[in-house]
Amino acid sequence: MEELNNIEKDVAKEIINIGLSKAADSLSFFSQQKVIIRSSELILKNTNEAKDLSKKVGDKLYVLTTDIIGELAGVCYLIFNEQEVNKLLKISLPASILEDEEQKMVMSDAILKEADNIISASVITQFANLLNFKIHGGVPNMDVMELDKVLSFMLSRASESEYFLQISAQFHTEEVDFSPEFVWFLDSKFIEGIKQFVKDKSYLEKLKAHSNG
Repeated sequence: MEELNNIEKDVAKEIINIGLSKAADSLSFFSQQKVIIRSSELILKNTNEAKDLSKKVGDKLYVLTTDIIGELAGVCYLIFNEQEVNKLLKISLPASILEDEEQKMVMSDAILKEADNIISASVITQFANLLNFKIHGGVPNMDVMELDKVLSFMLSRASESEYFLQISAQFHTEEVDFSPEFVWFLDSKFIEGIKQFVKDKSYLEKLKAHSNG
């Protein structure tokens, strides 16, 4: 397995954080309150080392799946437990809908898919722009399952990917804090793209420009 050095890992994390920052701006508009998102950890391993990819607790996990389409093939997952879903709905829906279980169930699917679409698209866009890949995200799907089903579910879709990124993210608003998990399965072009980007002496300026843009 070709590995990233510490500088390259920091760059990969910063690209993700730029994407999450852009997503936070969109979610702030979406939820009508300030949202801050930062990643707190990044793990990069070979796919054959994948195990215990979710540390979530709860009877049900909500797994959002987005295919990465184009020059950098792969699939990304965003994982919430039921408590986090309720927190997301709390900042996204009016009280009248939250108090109506039938309407809440109908809207929760749409809210989660829209949140995944915003977050995944924002990070994918940064990979595309900074690493010069022609890629985009597909339409997200949502599945609800028990924890012990999550690993086999993700691997069934990611068997051809060589690497996975495991990212913990912190969501902060005035009302709630929660931490969904990201798992991204990618091919070796991701490693090559990061290494090539860091070879550019102006990579710090490019990161700064995208962060401020």
